[in-house]
Amino acid sequence: MKIVIPTANRPASLRAVLDYYGRFYPRAELVVADGSTAEAKELNQQAVGEAQVAVDYQPYDEDLPVFERLLRALSSIDRQFVIMGADDNYPVLETLEKARKRLIEKPEAMCAGGHLVHLDVTGPGRASARLDVVRHINADNPAQRMRVFGSLPFPTSYGVARREHVIARLEFLKSWYFRSFYELGVGLIDVAAGQYFAIPEVGFVCTSNYVDDRPSVDEPLAYLRGADQVLAMHDAALEHASRAPGFDEAQVRDVLSSVIGRRTAALAGAPTHQVVGFVDKAPYKTPMVDNARQLFADLFTEGTAARAQHADRFAFIAERIQQITTSSANLAQAGLR
Repeated sequence: MKIVIPTANRPASLRAVLDYYGRFYPRAELVVADGSTAEAKELNQQAVGEAQVAVDYQPYDEDLPVFERLLRALSSIDRQFVIMGADDNYPVLETLEKARKRLIEKPEAMCAGGHLVHLDVTGPGRASARLDVVRHINADNPAQRMRVFGSLPFPTSYGVARREHVIARLEFLKSWYFRSFYELGVGLIDVAAGQYFAIPEVGFVCTSNYVDDRPSVDEPLAYLRGADQVLAMHDAALEHASRAPGFDEAQVRDVLSSVIGRRTAALAGAPTHQVVGFVDKAPYKTPMVDNARQLFADLFTEGTAARAQHADRFAFIAERIQQITTSSANLAQAGLR
């Protein structure tokens, strides 16, 4: 199982992630696809050379689009299962190993993964945490899978996936990227192709910070002005579903219309979770979702088993985020110094 890490112009962040693997998972096998400038590449090569983990370092021209870069990196991998990482995300490989075994047991499944904990550092001394709950999406036909997924979407790309499916996902993203619909679009492609199995444990700690991840300014009507991209996503999901067993075109079209309409309503100011009664029933109110919320609370509560299990990992990540946000290399690459 290989872990592919794209990076570009964030040398302190990449070093932090490599140090994390060296500290917690020294037997991991990493592929770093670097699209940085020459200056940042030099720092990244130094970090790779000092890493306490096996790294296949692959530098690419800085003008090569990220999804093309990742496709080239994947062409060098001969493993059946792949984890798509990032230079600011920290996996819990014990959980993802369970996901890999689940995929071996379930050949009809394309992806599997654990819950996502997001740590967002928004300024000096300011941070927030949030949870993305993964759920089983295991219906036999693609229309039902997309319906279940669309009722409470989550990022499906953080986890373990079959290599051929990751390639198909990246081929789609080569020609399609729309920020407002990215998570939904990728998820629909994933569950159109096959089942998703959830491991009810922490799978990734995903981070963002005010130096590396300055928010882009989207105009209020961007989701309407990008209607052609929404339609392209609809057509791609329909095409992927048409390859899967149990495909019914009328059903899939009906589901896509409903799911995309729900996302458009959310962007217009009417998110699903504000609908009266939504939080009192499935998919929000289920044992898996309830247990995930309790796990999340326990991570930040002294004396709990979950806190003890992940304390060293969280302390390491917190220390490295502090270093990243004061790194002269990252500040320079971000244009802040």
